[in-house]
Amino acid sequence: MLNLEKWGNTLFDSNKYQQFNSNMEKIEKESLSKDVDITATNNRIDNIVLEAGGNNITEVVDARTSKNGQIYNTLNSRLNGDYSAIAEELAESNALLQNVNEQNIELRSKLDELYGNSTTDIEYYVSNVNGSDLTGNGDIDKPFKTIQKAVNMIPKIKVGGDIYINCEPGQYNEDVYVSSISGAEHFYIRSTNLATIDHKTSQTGFFVKSITFSGIMFQCVVQGVNSMSTSVNNSKAVVNFLRCWYGSVSNCRFDTNLKSTDVVAVLYDQSRGGCYNNYFANQNIIMSAEFLSQAYFFATNICEATSNIGLKSTYGSILSKSSASINLNSTTAEQKIYGGQIFS
Repeated sequence: MLNLEKWGNTLFDSNKYQQFNSNMEKIEKESLSKDVDITATNNRIDNIVLEAGGNNITEVVDARTSKNGQIYNTLNSRLNGDYSAIAEELAESNALLQNVNEQNIELRSKLDELYGNSTTDIEYYVSNVNGSDLTGNGDIDKPFKTIQKAVNMIPKIKVGGDIYINCEPGQYNEDVYVSSISGAEHFYIRSTNLATIDHKTSQTGFFVKSITFSGIMFQCVVQGVNSMSTSVNNSKAVVNFLRCWYGSVSNCRFDTNLKSTDVVAVLYDQSRGGCYNNYFANQNIIMSAEFLSQAYFFATNICEATSNIGLKSTYGSILSKSSASINLNSTTAEQKIYGGQIFS
């Protein structure tokens, strides 16, 4: 029973529109209620038909077919099959998510190192005899084979801490190039026998063709190196500091005869630094400071077997104690070019 309101006498009833609208709302609500009842009734009928008809009902047969077209003997088998397929897909998804998570952790670690979040020292070991650049990781038990490999593993940005490349005695026939690293306090390339060898009386055993530091804004340190070749391909010097904040060379032995070459033993190019407690013999130029470089040559250095030029300054300056306490043993002890200065 809808109990619809009537308009009444339209000539005198001013609420006819309101009554009409109210009647329409009642009709809509009653219709919606009937739709719900009809749907519920249909569901009950469908359920009764399925229960009565067994497994020959078309809808039940169709329900046994999975979305990929596979037909199962029973609906229960189809449901179990779908469950297994979903479980496998979830397992694959979980494995992929786990892999992504592990990669994210590794990436975060690398980013921490790259952008200076790691303040611990970095230390690598190199062995020309026992190392490998393929299977080594730089640990003392799994060293790299080449110095350059160790250098290439250093992050470009580091905040605090030192960098050590410890090299076992051997023949390192390579032009080592270290460039554009910032943020550390010191960068050492040194021999592992540094504490036991006397470089002033015998060779150190740590033979390197050349080492160049370029664009390093902290102290670079070379220790225990022994020169080995008259051919230096990528550098003008056995040890070269190019646009570096400070470069130190100590406990090294420069005894390869370079007198017939243009190679410098220790070169400071737009850099500052100090050269002390080394051995020099038969060099073309023992030490050179170029283009606003400021370098110190300490009296603890030993120079034997005449070299061509002792100290050379080109647009740079060298502070030396040579005239007072050391004999440079050079054909030309000091050479000053284009305003270069050498102070004793």
